[in-house]
Amino acid sequence: MIQKNRINSVEALYRNIRPILSCSFNIIVLKATISFAYAQTECISNSLISALPNSRNKQSIYLCLDHKQDCTMWNADKILNIDIYRDISYQIGHFNLNFPKGRPTLVSSDRRFSISLGASIQFDIGGIIGPDNKRNGSRMDGSQAFLRRGRFNVAIRYDDFIINITPDAGRPALVNNSIYEAYLKYVGFENTIIAIGLLQPPITMLDTESSNGFILVERPMIVDLVRNLTGSDARLALMMTHWNKRYYLSASVTGQRLGGTYQDFQRNELGGIVRAAVRPLAINHYDMHLGLSTTFVTHGDSRKYSLSTGQEGQVWLGRPYLRTGTVQGVNNIWAIGPEFAVRLNRFLIQSEYYSMFLQRVAEKSGNRPNLHFSGWYISVNYVLFGQPRSYDESKAVFTPPVGSFFNPVAGEWGALEWSIRWSNMNLNHYKYRMNENGHYLGVQGGKQNIFATGLNWYPSSHMRISLDYNHVMATRSRNNYYNSTGRISNLVLSRVQFTF
Repeated sequence: MIQKNRINSVEALYRNIRPILSCSFNIIVLKATISFAYAQTECISNSLISALPNSRNKQSIYLCLDHKQDCTMWNADKILNIDIYRDISYQIGHFNLNFPKGRPTLVSSDRRFSISLGASIQFDIGGIIGPDNKRNGSRMDGSQAFLRRGRFNVAIRYDDFIINITPDAGRPALVNNSIYEAYLKYVGFENTIIAIGLLQPPITMLDTESSNGFILVERPMIVDLVRNLTGSDARLALMMTHWNKRYYLSASVTGQRLGGTYQDFQRNELGGIVRAAVRPLAINHYDMHLGLSTTFVTHGDSRKYSLSTGQEGQVWLGRPYLRTGTVQGVNNIWAIGPEFAVRLNRFLIQSEYYSMFLQRVAEKSGNRPNLHFSGWYISVNYVLFGQPRSYDESKAVFTPPVGSFFNPVAGEWGALEWSIRWSNMNLNHYKYRMNENGHYLGVQGGKQNIFATGLNWYPSSHMRISLDYNHVMATRSRNNYYNSTGRISNLVLSRVQFTF
């Protein structure tokens, strides 16, 4: 008798689809390898504009904005790569199948309707190295390998309306849901996007930036905490964004996140987000970004809320070094903070600071004080070779560097950048205040500083390989099994990423 297999959990589902993911991974590797095999490069010195090479065998050219005697991958201001898929096209009835930048796209003959497929695969390996200074708590030695993101995007467009559906098979997504985004957007107005559905509304500078282009493997602690208030993945939201060369403005109304594990404060919550930025300096080798982000959320089914953060990595998911525990009587939460970034040719300096305020109400145990937490980061990024990071006006962020196609025979190595970051998070406030019954009214969630540095190598536009080192220094977090006395750890993370 043949018995049908039943999938009773998301973990079982992941085990069932793993062969499919592995197959997709191999296909992407094969496609990237083919791209490398046909890559050739031509070097050109020019002032501002240069024509593409006439020969179809030429895949990349270098451009220098200032006249230089020798324009190479070490000093190029712009690198133009010819799309090797541009001549691949198939006629299927009234539709044309092509592959712009490697993405399969089916377009109707009148060009009003199209369907495209994309993917973002990120596979991570990491672990704590050396001594992990602790007196108790769970062991976190050894390494782990896991699928951080396994997103497959379907975009359906008719005129100015676009439907985006993106399931996610990555380990963090499977904890709560398997949908990253599912929304409808309208792009009929110039430099404007209106979207509604399950989406990720932009909150901070690094939250708006795609995970495909992070300068380090993960976001800073404070950015993750602020984005989770009213943003993050698969959030029911209505969003509007408008921009031009000099400014950016985004506003969103948000509801509950998709997923069955969200409860208490986060269930049936209602929030709002505003992010604004200006670009006072925008010339050949220099860019400046100034911005402000703020968000507000009211309680949902209850007035219980908690904050926690780990080691700026997903290696030990669910084992936070900092944790407030359950905070009672939270009526609403709001956060606000400035953004700053400046690009000086190949250098990029970025920083954000955010304050989080938990407004509380009186309860039977007595008046509880309002709480204030804060965090910040500052990072420096330098592109050693390849095209430097450039400003994306539609998102008000800096995009990853661009390199020539990897071709060691011709001496071409893609793009390489180095980054360093210091981040700080403080989850302490009124940590010694007690009521008349000896109960703590404040929070001792702990303080944490992280020094991080890493390299990103881009052998092609479809591939990135990252290697990071994090030095984590955390003070005591009260009633936190994973960090009750303070903890110092050294973490190494690596990532292999494929996109199309």
